[in-house]
Amino acid sequence: MARKNPIASQLGPRIRQLRRQKKITLIELSKATGIAQATLSRIETGLMVGTVRSHQKIAETLGVSLAQLYDQLDTRRGQIRYLSASDSKKVAAKTDEMKCELLTHEISKKKITPLLITLNQRGKTQREQSERGVEKFVLPLEGTIVVQLEENEYPLKPYETLYFDASLPHVIRNAGAKQAKIFCAVSPPKI
Repeated sequence: MARKNPIASQLGPRIRQLRRQKKITLIELSKATGIAQATLSRIETGLMVGTVRSHQKIAETLGVSLAQLYDQLDTRRGQIRYLSASDSKKVAAKTDEMKCELLTHEISKKKITPLLITLNQRGKTQREQSERGVEKFVLPLEGTIVVQLEENEYPLKPYETLYFDASLPHVIRNAGAKQAKIFCAVSPPKI
């Protein structure tokens, strides 16, 4: 299902509102900006965003700054990313004992990295130690696990959680007789 660009669906009506307040027609705006009338129409109806340069030309013609044109845009909707169960997940790491899948795309643009870790019977992750400032949240969904954090061990059953500074050396291992599935979130994103 195609989704409308959330910025375009906000910016277009904003431009139309300003243009109508100034009593400027689409044809006049086209002539003043050098932007095709059809392109302006698509921008105003939210079918396309346009470029920053086109936004600058429109803003100048409408007598507002680019900052004023963008002022009321809510960019939070642009951060929404839906991934269905049937969508393919990128495998970040895989061994005979475990598999680690990314639960979102465009990781470099995110503030957290959500992961699904699957540990086979007696499986474990490699020993990890992130840089300072990285935090990790672990929630087993299926099976029993043990998180070894330095010399301390934290046994976790499904839906028990552990939150820790990932700069401490750590390993997650399956302590049960069945496969374990673990939801893990890392912030800032580091894999």
